[in-house]
Amino acid sequence: MKKGVYTIRSGLTSTRNPTSPRRYNLDNGDFELNMKLTDFEIFPIGSNPDQWDNLDSNVVFIVISTTENGAIPTATTVSPDEYGPVLNLRPNDSQQIAWGVAAPAYGYVYTLIDPDHIIPEDLFINAWSISSGGTVEPVTWNIGYMLKMRQAKSSGAEALLYQAKDAALD
Repeated sequence: MKKGVYTIRSGLTSTRNPTSPRRYNLDNGDFELNMKLTDFEIFPIGSNPDQWDNLDSNVVFIVISTTENGAIPTATTVSPDEYGPVLNLRPNDSQQIAWGVAAPAYGYVYTLIDPDHIIPEDLFINAWSISSGGTVEPVTWNIGYMLKMRQAKSSGAEALLYQAKDAALD
């Protein structure tokens, strides 16, 4: 970490289980000095440079959460017409602090970060695809991500409130 800025760069592959998010330990034991996600980018990785131009590839959904349960899809199979329950990008879930969608066939990549959050403990990231039959599956192509965070000073009470709120939802 340099001058309070911390960057995580990594990727998720088609062999990763979507019910097992990747965990990053950010808990420094100080409830007054936490992290805040400031930038979230996704991009294709792998040996096939045309992977995002493949019209047969599925949409990839990415979520960043402050708890493991917040980063796991809540349904594993539903009707393809019921995209609401399947997407599981739950903006009403306070555990989720950032969302991403990549639709290669349409040249669409979008990420969004909740501006009003702090990360008092750990950070979890997960990605999955939805099959044409409506099941949650591993990503159909490898996706890279970069998370940029900065230290955020807050009251200890504010950090405890975020932690209690997240624990109540688990």
